[in-house]
Amino acid sequence: MNRLTPIILLATAGCAAQASMDDRYDASLQRWKGATRAELEAAWGRPMLVQATPDGTVLAWVKRTDIDDRPGAPGSPTVVVNRSGGGLSGTTVMPSTSPVPAAVPITCTTRFVMKDDHVVSWTFRGLGCGAPY
Repeated sequence: MNRLTPIILLATAGCAAQASMDDRYDASLQRWKGATRAELEAAWGRPMLVQATPDGTVLAWVKRTDIDDRPGAPGSPTVVVNRSGGGLSGTTVMPSTSPVPAAVPITCTTRFVMKDDHVVSWTFRGLGCGAPY
């Protein structure tokens, strides 16, 4: 085994884990097929983007989770969660003596395509994808 083998194995495992997460997130979005805009907004909040396209109206939401991995409580990173566009309030958990966190943003953008006020398809992009409920 050469020195690059562990790195290649780790990278491959990361890609497989992301593919599995994407599959689960896509499966969780199946329940929104046929939903109305009012139903989406009741669960997801107001969209960050509404855009008319030749394929239909696109509604987009962006979720951002900031991870702060500085030393804090033993064995667990400090997590700062902010959700944009969903009308959800942010949550910050960090040691009281800590300065402003050095956060790493992880985002997920989910877009629903609407025709005749019903979801017909969706796309998503980002490492932080997960259904809001």
